[in-house]
Amino acid sequence: MAERLSLWDLRFKYRVLFPALSHLPRYLSYRLASLYGRGEFRRNEEMATQIAHQMRRGIPGLADQAYQQWSRYFYAMQQREILDTWYYPGLMSAEQVGRFIEVENFESVLSYRREGRPIIFAGAHLGRFWMLGVTTAAYGIPTSALARDDEESNTWGLPEAEFQYRRLKLSRLRDCYRSEFVTPGVSNMRPLLEALRERPIAILLDVPYGKGSPGLVSVPFFGQDGYFPEGPIKIAKRVGAVIQPFSVDEHRRGVKLNFHKPVEVEGRSSEALLALLVSDIEQRIRQNPGNWWQWQALPMYWGEV
Repeated sequence: MAERLSLWDLRFKYRVLFPALSHLPRYLSYRLASLYGRGEFRRNEEMATQIAHQMRRGIPGLADQAYQQWSRYFYAMQQREILDTWYYPGLMSAEQVGRFIEVENFESVLSYRREGRPIIFAGAHLGRFWMLGVTTAAYGIPTSALARDDEESNTWGLPEAEFQYRRLKLSRLRDCYRSEFVTPGVSNMRPLLEALRERPIAILLDVPYGKGSPGLVSVPFFGQDGYFPEGPIKIAKRVGAVIQPFSVDEHRRGVKLNFHKPVEVEGRSSEALLALLVSDIEQRIRQNPGNWWQWQALPMYWGEV
């Protein structure tokens, strides 16, 4: 019975509730999505407890109230990010994006594009990270994203309503990004390299891999050795790309996309580059721990799984 109710709730959420919310004034719709997130927090007590536990492991020594508050924020943020899916079609022009997304330090990106330099937008699963390519494409820079799978197959065994929502989301994101997502095989990086020579690609560095996976480099992460894939660094070196870190932060009027100091890869080791990039990611997670999607995967980063 509980499983049937959960599946009904997913169908109602994705087919009725969130599409209806998107027709309300934007500020109100996101407020209501946040309220839905509070309900998700209460309904998923076991998972919320797991998230808080991993937060406590990464950032120890604080009162229980802090971890609970961050966990509640996470659930509300997650629902706001889901609601974005119904707003993507209205974020196709610079004017539309400008009313909702504030952009900082965009000049370096424009400069590199004028020079014809390949660019890797390097970020993490922080907040509403998909707004990166929505913004760059609206300002005339079509952008690809590296994806682990596509929307044609239910790789993760999701409930049907969740899977159909995911297909809708990726389809709308492709339209906004003005480009195909790149899904190279493990042994074939050619599609990624070819795409990177034509347009910027967004790569999220905090993708967790199991213990013993090939191509991982150890760098400091929340007080322990963390293991992150070397691939993006090797690809940047292969095509002479600049790595452009970015972050997307929420505020009451929308979101802020910030491009941080570009990172040149020439003459620097993969370990040094990853340590620099991961240190920046950790700092941003610590600024708002509830903004990071990957807390449950922390044991994988630490090589425990």
